[in-house]
Amino acid sequence: MKHIILLMCFSFMLSGLNAQDCKVLLKDINQSYSGDCKKGKADGKGIAKGKDSYEGEFKKGYPDGKGIYTWSNGDVYEGEFKKGQKNGQGKLTYKTNTTKDSIVIGFWKKDTYIGVYEKPYKKIDNSQNVTSVRFTRMDDKMNAVRIYIRKDNSPVLNPNATIVLQSGSFQDIRNQKDFIELTNVTYPLKFRATYELEYVEVEIYQFGSWKVQMEIEHIKGLGN
Repeated sequence: MKHIILLMCFSFMLSGLNAQDCKVLLKDINQSYSGDCKKGKADGKGIAKGKDSYEGEFKKGYPDGKGIYTWSNGDVYEGEFKKGQKNGQGKLTYKTNTTKDSIVIGFWKKDTYIGVYEKPYKKIDNSQNVTSVRFTRMDDKMNAVRIYIRKDNSPVLNPNATIVLQSGSFQDIRNQKDFIELTNVTYPLKFRATYELEYVEVEIYQFGSWKVQMEIEHIKGLGN
């Protein structure tokens, strides 16, 4: 019986020693740690405490992966981390003086909130000869979308494309020499642009002036 008790005590002391030797490299949570360890650093799942606290996944001593970080003032972030910073999708809850907390949901990159969507645009669908669709945000002085079309590596002048609105709104369509412009856009905007037999369907979420370039290449063997 004594041997069993001694063995249990030794195992407990050993686990505590390993936890102490396992470093957390984020200073506000590096006072105590319990969890998985690799090469002397928190790595895997664990709980770290200090001025703040964190429970979740670690990599090389930093919160990395999915976890919950709680600040000393009661604010909480639940989501994805990379090397100790909010990075990816998550939810940040701010404690307020009222009965209702303030909640921010969306995406972060290097601890900076970038918005509700990871990217402010999305290509939904396209015909087989559309080889690429490129989005460029030009400025935020006006809400407009300019649609440029290139066919077989050459710009299409006076593009006579058909625009079918699926959600959002715009005031007018202006046909210019190099592009088609949708003016006074209300976002999010979802539309299909069709040129000859080719089409692209896109959605843009963020306000501002956008350039959408549609690349068409007729490749032999694709029914041309």
